Amino acid sequence: MNDKCFIRGEVPMTKEEVRTICLAKLNLNRARHFLDVGTGTGSMAIEAALTYPSLEVTAIDSNPKALELLAQNQQKFRLSTIKHILGKAPVPLRQSFDAIFIGGTGGRMAEILEWSFGLLKAEGRLVLTFILLENALQAIQWLEDRDCAFQAVQVQVGQYTKLGKGHYYKPQNPVIIIETRKEE
Repeated sequence: MNDKCFIRGEVPMTKEEVRTICLAKLNLNRARHFLDVGTGTGSMAIEAALTYPSLEVTAIDSNPKALELLAQNQQKFRLSTIKHILGKAPVPLRQSFDAIFIGGTGGRMAEILEWSFGLLKAEGRLVLTFILLENALQAIQWLEDRDCAFQAVQVQVGQYTKLGKGHYYKPQNPVIIIETRKEE
């Protein structure tokens, strides 16, 4: 989905190309329950719900403005399968999830990873994104300490942009994507 489709504000959004990679890594085609932690504008939750209409999506954010934007985007796309939770993860949840996306940890990396693995079903997928190397390294260390298999990649997208009489690829921030799964 093009980023221009979303109602935007001052809230972070997972950009189109990164979102596409993350959704592919989440492998939601057979999933029933998906959790989006640090939802921001809700772009991950919205695109997942649109792509997989039977998917039940839960979106968490500690910023009320983020959930307002998510509600506006949800209404724009006529989606009723996204549940909103205002709170700072980890929050108590009564269900388990086939896949979890973490777009932000708010400095609570270990707590959120422990909580996420507790919520994941066996073979469930967890995908995290980072712009700060230190945060990605914390996640990698946590996974390595527990002998969790994972893949980490860095992607950087450049947007074709006019500059004077020529063109260039205007760079976006590099993003680190970590993918792991809960073993049985």
